[in-house]
Amino acid sequence: MKSYFYDNQEDVVSLDYLKEHNVLYFPMDMENDNYKEPLEQLCKERGYKNRDEVKLNKETPGLEDKLKIFFEEHLHDDEEIRFILDGCGFFDVRDKNDKWIRIRVEKGDLIIVPANMYHRFTLDETRKIHAMRLFTDAPKWVPINRHQN
Repeated sequence: MKSYFYDNQEDVVSLDYLKEHNVLYFPMDMENDNYKEPLEQLCKERGYKNRDEVKLNKETPGLEDKLKIFFEEHLHDDEEIRFILDGCGFFDVRDKNDKWIRIRVEKGDLIIVPANMYHRFTLDETRKIHAMRLFTDAPKWVPINRHQN
């Protein structure tokens, strides 16, 4: 994972800064499925009872329309938890000063975006990602879009 201010890729954002904004990061060891036990422990500690997987790639029907929806600035009333199993993408989150932070996630990265934090998502140039989504209740994804005046 790498994070930086959206308008300045050289201005690296630390994990501590993200944590101050309640964005949590857990690197997972993908070798030999070593992530399974730590993932189950995290789910138990944080009350994640359900999960599903989503795969997006160039062959995904309606990919560009889906990405437009994901890139619309929005928030959720639940945490957004993503564990990247393959591929790469970007979460952009708003800090306390309303500045965008871009977070590059790739295979082995687990990120938790807190409830009620404006964010958006897009893919990198490979246009491919396979992610596990974790939920405290039944799987749902309900965006509350931020309307700019």
